[in-house]
Amino acid sequence: MEVNVDIGEGGSNDHIFMPHVSSCSIACGGHYGSFSTIKKTIKLASDHSVKIGSHPSYPDKINFGRKSISINLNDLKKSIRFQLLSFKKALNHFSLPWHHCKAHGALYNDMIKDENLTNAYFQVLKEFPEIEYIILPTGQEIVNTAKSYKYKVLREVFSDRYYNDDLTLISRTKKSSIVNSTSLFLENLNFLLEGKINLSNKLKKEIFFDTICLHTDHEKSIDFIKVLSEKIKKQ
Repeated sequence: MEVNVDIGEGGSNDHIFMPHVSSCSIACGGHYGSFSTIKKTIKLASDHSVKIGSHPSYPDKINFGRKSISINLNDLKKSIRFQLLSFKKALNHFSLPWHHCKAHGALYNDMIKDENLTNAYFQVLKEFPEIEYIILPTGQEIVNTAKSYKYKVLREVFSDRYYNDDLTLISRTKKSSIVNSTSLFLENLNFLLEGKINLSNKLKKEIFFDTICLHTDHEKSIDFIKVLSEKIKKQ
């Protein structure tokens, strides 16, 4: 079972998470980061034999890429291209493979319902054939769209978030969106490992996924990653 984290986002505990994960998605300047932070995080991941991926976003550092923005598609493509070129340059410095690409925040969520946005994103990614996988939200049509572009897809589920009935993430503006205690995290994780997911209507739905993500900026993230790591070891 793959465990991934979004990282290189300004947190001071990146070194704590790396020993517990199999892959990571590194911020590459859209919502956070610079060439220097990308290189630093790649080095940290490499030291722990963690597979390395890029984490592009809307160009919106003010809102950490977590709010939908109005942007011309050509301007968005230019921004994503610049982010990925920076990431590629940093990765090539270490002669390491590009395991995956995963969109961040609002871009990740908006692509589920906006075909034009999705196509713009995939068109830029086509310029980087060295990317091995695309990480996408499980249970969404965007997975099939990616396969039509001949991408290899890793379907993702979040261990620290709650879902709407249509398998989209509950908005962060709602208190019910985020798992906020270790006991609830363990409960949520146990359902996921059984192939089920907690929905907002309190029902459980069968799901299929390839990788589990944990955010690193939650106040209990360090506790969560230790619980997650122990559970995965027992699988």
